[in-house]
Amino acid sequence: MRQSLLLFGCAFILGCASTPKPAPEADRSASATVKERDTPQYLSPSEVVAQLEASQVLYKVDGKDSPPGGWGDQLWPQRVSAVEAPWVVEESGQRVIREWPVDASVKALLDEAEPHFQARRYDEAAKLYARATDACPDCYVAWVFRGDAAYFSDDAATALEHYRRATTLNPNDHRAWFFQGNALAKLEQYQEALDAWAWCLVLNPRYPVIRQFFRTNAHLGLVVRGDVIVPRGFAVREGEGVSIQFDPNHDPGWFAFANCKALWLGEPSHREKMTGSTEEQFTSVEEMECLASALAVHETQKAEGKLDALDPTLERLLDITQEGLLLEAVLFEVGARVHPQVVLTLDDELRQRLKRYVLTHVLVPAGRREG
Repeated sequence: MRQSLLLFGCAFILGCASTPKPAPEADRSASATVKERDTPQYLSPSEVVAQLEASQVLYKVDGKDSPPGGWGDQLWPQRVSAVEAPWVVEESGQRVIREWPVDASVKALLDEAEPHFQARRYDEAAKLYARATDACPDCYVAWVFRGDAAYFSDDAATALEHYRRATTLNPNDHRAWFFQGNALAKLEQYQEALDAWAWCLVLNPRYPVIRQFFRTNAHLGLVVRGDVIVPRGFAVREGEGVSIQFDPNHDPGWFAFANCKALWLGEPSHREKMTGSTEEQFTSVEEMECLASALAVHETQKAEGKLDALDPTLERLLDITQEGLLLEAVLFEVGARVHPQVVLTLDDELRQRLKRYVLTHVLVPAGRREG
């Protein structure tokens, strides 16, 4: 352990408030399945520093400017490709994602209709989509396309019928919920539209189309808020050691976060203690422990009146944590980076909690303050 970590750590970490809870939950995502077990207590920021100092691994601190959007891309690169038309099935007691099977003759009809649709010959496209749904009433994609033809022909009521048929057949495709919300809004059924849009975001948290939609349709009075987890610290292997990267121009809570990330990276024994495995993969336990460490320092800085560098996103995350929704924030913003369709692998109860999270903290009235 280099002396720089100890000196830097004493200023911001030692003596900080205990790490905020909720108690850890076992990860239920496909990308990092952890058996149901009692997760050990999270370490406080000072306990993290103590373990780093006692380690034989060389840790060093490198202060550097972070990019405008933080170091999320470096921390959580996408590792799982999205399935175009997801089909969620149960296998060995787990939800897994497969490609929705499409009959070749139906696909041929959809392909034949596409040039008509692109040329805005919606009536001609609709005839072919109708033939597709007649041939395969359970082909939800055909119902979505049939809904699109009606929607762009200014028949929102018929479009809504088709979109609802699609979501009944396959409630796991975010696009059908998005289109359903648009049709409901055209029919001025705004509360139902909000519900449908929320499901779209639950199923695909980082879906760019819905975010652009609300930017260009300000009259709807809704916005998709920016990320609340914007990391200004991370850790990376450097030779035989670990470099702790931290932007000193931001909230010192992110230095505690970076220390925690270094511990998970450099000390396989800690990962095994917390998850039962030394395998390096996304797990909500790691992210929650490290974010809780950041929040503990953030709270201490506030309590001591050191307000100049406090990060407003951490203040938002503190509110979310106090509501018991930190896991939901991690799955929504972090898990979905690694695996865009991770929510499709989760149980219904957690999906409902994510919907509550979306409606409370993500898809909100436009007048709500961002910070």
